[in-house]
Amino acid sequence: MNSNRIKRLEFEAIVVAYAMSRLDRRYLQLRGLRTWRQAFTEASHAMDAPASSFKNLRDEFDPLHGNNRQGWHQRPLRPNRQRVLADLCEVSEDALLELVANILGGQTDEIAEAIDALATSPRIAHNVAERLLTGRLAEEYFLANCQQIVSVPSTEILDLRQAACGYDFGIRSQPEIAIETKGLRASRGEIVFTDREWAEAKRRGSSFWLVVVGDVGGQPRFRLFRDPYGLLDAKCRHQATVTASWHSRVSVHD
Repeated sequence: MNSNRIKRLEFEAIVVAYAMSRLDRRYLQLRGLRTWRQAFTEASHAMDAPASSFKNLRDEFDPLHGNNRQGWHQRPLRPNRQRVLADLCEVSEDALLELVANILGGQTDEIAEAIDALATSPRIAHNVAERLLTGRLAEEYFLANCQQIVSVPSTEILDLRQAACGYDFGIRSQPEIAIETKGLRASRGEIVFTDREWAEAKRRGSSFWLVVVGDVGGQPRFRLFRDPYGLLDAKCRHQATVTASWHSRVSVHD
């Protein structure tokens, strides 16, 4: 087996493990599995690799996601894990599951372009893991302190983090309001908006609320920005990443 194929297989395994960690129990449900042992065995048989390797890979990503496993919280992510994390963190759940299904189903032609982009790119986004971790801590702080931050009780908060709608939370009694959270390790620093989030901020104006939580690892402090599009000076950066698109053949004939 040549070195390029070995590298592609390595990245395919990392993608599967990343999906396990990010989707957590939904991975099992949507794959029709009951236990993680079954999930590791399925991946092992499909990719001819030890089942334990998928568990270890999954655990590496766990500290970045809101599941009940502690994972390898004291181990920094290796560069190839960082690359998968950076390129796939904005990919939808459906698209991520489709990528996993093609990997485990041996349909390598369908995913060759995406895997090659991961395996051959020299770019390493070192700050992505830190950004996701501080973001998760900020979300947890907001949920625990929403009454103080936005004067809304927790029972009124809608959790939309899995909806890919360009913001994290909504308010049941105020459907026009969108709430996005961002975290900082210190009291100041750079925050990153996805293109979808920034477009929502522009469209909603003062109905888009940004909650920035600083010092998330110590004594958190927050600041609320109503209309961040109008209040913040943001610069657009372009980069090459894995993107997903859905293709369908249709006919206008019966």
